[in-house]
Order: sequence, then C-alpha cells, then structure tokens
Amino acid sequence: MDNNLSANLNVMMSICQKVSKFILRDFGEIEQLQSSVHGADSFASASKLKIQKILIENLLEARPKYGILSENQEVKGTDISHRFIINVSDGFDNFSRGLPFFTISIALQEQKNLVAGVIYNPVLDKMFYAEKGSGAFVSEVRMNRRIRISSKRELFNASVLESGNFLRLSTAKIMDLGSVGLSLGYVASGMADVFVGFSKNLFDLSAGLLIVKEAGGFVRSYDKDWKETPELFKSDIIVCANSYLQSEIKSYIMKK
Repeated sequence: MDNNLSANLNVMMSICQKVSKFILRDFGEIEQLQSSVHGADSFASASKLKIQKILIENLLEARPKYGILSENQEVKGTDISHRFIINVSDGFDNFSRGLPFFTISIALQEQKNLVAGVIYNPVLDKMFYAEKGSGAFVSEVRMNRRIRISSKRELFNASVLESGNFLRLSTAKIMDLGSVGLSLGYVASGMADVFVGFSKNLFDLSAGLLIVKEAGGFVRSYDKDWKETPELFKSDIIVCANSYLQSEIKSYIMKK
C-alpha cells in the first residue's frame, strides 16, 4: 500500500491487481483459441461475467456499505453517498481476439462527484490512477511517476485517439485503440494528445476522465451537431485535450 494515497484508492488499486490474475489466466486461454473454428467469443463472454462477479465480491468485502454500478448490474449500498463504477473489460473485442489493448477500471463517486479512478492494463502491468485534487500518476515496471497531459498546440500534427469517426482530419495522426480507458490513460500521460469519443458510456469514461483532469487536461462535451453542451453524460461527443488543442478543435468544427 502507498501511504500517500487514501485508503479507498489503495483498495481500488489492490483489487484491480488481484482480479487481474484471473484475467491473465483467461487471456492466455483466449490466445490459444484464436486458431479454432469458433474463435474465443463464448469463452471471452463467460470470462467477462466471471471476472465481474469476482470484482464485485472483492469490492463488497472491502467496502460492504458502498453501492456498485456496472454495465449490466447494480448493487445498492446502504451508504448512498458512495458508489463504485466499474468496467471489467473495456476493450472487450481486443480481449476476445487475444490483443492486449484492454483495461479494467474502477471509479469512485462521492456525493455524485468522481473522487478517485484507476485504469489497469494487466498484460502490460500498467496502471493509471488519480484522486481529486492530488494529481494523476502511472505505475509501470514497479515505478510510479506523475503524469501530465501533452503541451502540443497545433492540431495538424497532433496524435488523436478516437472511439468513433468524429473529427475526420486529414493531417493529424488518428488511431482507434479499441479501449476508451487505455486511450484516456495515454492522453493523460502525454503519449497521445487528444481523445474524441462517445460521451454516454459512463462505465468506460468515469475513471479516465478524472485521471485526464488531474493530469491537467480539459474535458468538453458536444451534441451530435457539435454544439457545446454543459451536461457531460447527456451529450453525444466528448473531447479531452489541453486548452490549446481544445481551442483548435473548436475552431476546426466552426469552419466545417
């Protein structure tokens, strides 16, 4: 445990690592199934449900009064001010194909505010994490370091990670990793400059948005016509970047 972190964040990080042992074991099986006629889809789907069950059990054991929200299950807690938002396989298509670009994520809400977030890629043993007001960090190869968002100012040579085809830029480097959590972690750490994606997936976004903000990033949301909206999860499109690139993107959109 890291004594500089809150008890809640330490619990979230340790549970991610504990559950990852089951993920890695199943991922090894999935890699072996890729050459079979039927592939690994059924096995991967069963694995996802099993791992979610294990994750929920561990969170309830550690914080029995907290609520838990996942994509297909909700556990009501007696402590109505705290709730975990979880995603055990962000990047499920990658996971089912034996590709290592997927994450497990846990966000903690307190009075409906995101206060802690963890994104963990078990294959790379790379963990992004943050607490509100305390900065953002990455843990990799037994080394922890603080992370900051990219300071790049020009959109034409920016590295853009998308989940969906939104900007349609001809000059920027655009990629889709197939994992929103991993994309947000890379933007928070400056390895990519911009993330653009659908804003309505609370489970994929919650932990990553806090990490991006704590890394110095700005988050803006838009409707389908690219009009800026105030309510994040009721909008259609989300953009994460530094303030310069946010302005560049807004200018680009207004010219379209």
